[in-house]
Amino acid sequence: MHNHRTNHVQVFQNRYGYVCKKPPKDNYCCSTYNLTGRKFNRTCTQHQIQTKALRELILESIRYASGLVQEDEAEFIQQVRESSTVKQEKAANAHKRRIDHEKKRIAELDKLIRRIYEDNVIGKLTDKRFETLSGEYESEQTNLEESIQTLQEELEGFEADSLRADKFIEIAKRYTDFSELTAPMINEFIDKIYVYEGEKVDGERVQKVDVYLNFIGKVELPQRELSPEEIAEEEKEKRKRKQRREAQRRYDARKKAEWLAKQEQETTDETEESKTA
Repeated sequence: MHNHRTNHVQVFQNRYGYVCKKPPKDNYCCSTYNLTGRKFNRTCTQHQIQTKALRELILESIRYASGLVQEDEAEFIQQVRESSTVKQEKAANAHKRRIDHEKKRIAELDKLIRRIYEDNVIGKLTDKRFETLSGEYESEQTNLEESIQTLQEELEGFEADSLRADKFIEIAKRYTDFSELTAPMINEFIDKIYVYEGEKVDGERVQKVDVYLNFIGKVELPQRELSPEEIAEEEKEKRKRKQRREAQRRYDARKKAEWLAKQEQETTDETEESKTA
């Protein structure tokens, strides 16, 4: 979703005969829906999100992640590594030591295999015994090689996560003011944003949005506990919105009834006129 659209106030006559004022829209709508519609092959839904709401969420995500950097860099790096198998420097060092140890053991096994081969050639070791020992040594070598590969991949993931964290920290430290979302902030911080279709929950419209920041991925904003005053204020706003929706429904129903009555009266008048004629 990346098509930006701004509409001016529109006044028009609807089917019930009364004038409606269309509120101004400043939003992002689904580009996939629009583009595929031109080819008569819709592959998405006509969902959208208000520009103001999206910008507030972006700023909140940037502010939260940058705040973690300012509070505790070490803890921030640890959180970035949560998706990795190796999460701490101590574990990474243990991986390195284990890799060195297993490489040495592979070298020892190479020497043992050469020795038993020579013993077999000169008759000091029977063919049966040679086959048994060589099979054991080669099997151990294979297991060690697979283990080293796994350890190295995990270690590379740890180092990559550390590098990603360092790059994000570098960006975050360049900013001291997060009171307003700016174009440079969007360009440097934002990787991608997924906006899902809105849905109704208890009469309220809710919409899921995933914000991905460069180098660290999706930001999971913590659920802030509301104070009793904030809860009361939120409930008050919900009641107001519900009252507005109900008032709008009653207004629409009244106007529809007036329009139907008018249509019926016009039909009656036309019938009377035809009889008189």
